[in-house]
Amino acid sequence: MKIITIKIDEKLYEELEKKAREEGLLTIAEYIRSLIMRELGKQSKEEVVSETSKKTQATLDRIILLLERRIQDKINPFTSKVDELSRKTAEIVERIEGIEQKILEMEERLKIKSSAEAHIKAEHKAPRKTAIDILKEQKVIFERDIANRIKDRDSFFAKLEQSNAKVIEAKDERIAVDPNFWENFIKKIMKISTNNDDEIKQALDSIESRLFYKLKESAIAIYDNTTKKWHILIS
Repeated sequence: MKIITIKIDEKLYEELEKKAREEGLLTIAEYIRSLIMRELGKQSKEEVVSETSKKTQATLDRIILLLERRIQDKINPFTSKVDELSRKTAEIVERIEGIEQKILEMEERLKIKSSAEAHIKAEHKAPRKTAIDILKEQKVIFERDIANRIKDRDSFFAKLEQSNAKVIEAKDERIAVDPNFWENFIKKIMKISTNNDDEIKQALDSIESRLFYKLKESAIAIYDNTTKKWHILIS
């Protein structure tokens, strides 16, 4: 390739620059080259513009690809760290929630155990309490809590139901609830307008909280995002 150098004044340079822009060319050198090629009949104006546009687009594509790769290389390490942190945070929250639930269950079992022990000690002094009497004292009886002490649990829950107790068929177990306790429990649930666990636990005591989360687990307590209300799917 040969190189031709020419000297022109500022005014002529500006005119050439303007002409180059009008024809869609990036530089004056390309414009002068197109004039020479057209004059010699080697290339038309449209062919010059098309060739220049293709070269420009190819250059832009390479630059964009290079920038994307470099930006992605910078972002990837941070994205991985954020994903890992989110995963670990979710695991920690899940473990804490599991521990809280186990603590609630242990507290309830201790209460039931203490109540049962006190009942046994007082048996020789007072008449034997019926199932409904025990329910009125404890408010709620979960089947898993009495599984080791009562063999005929079908009969036990049937007697409670005959005595107007609320018997719920929940996930993996039955739950007997004192009617008055159930009525007050429903009123409390109707006033809760959030599905935030911390706020729900503040609104309920330990027995109510255990009953609520069992109903939720059993798809009996459903939260309506539209009305911001909880619905208990049994009467």
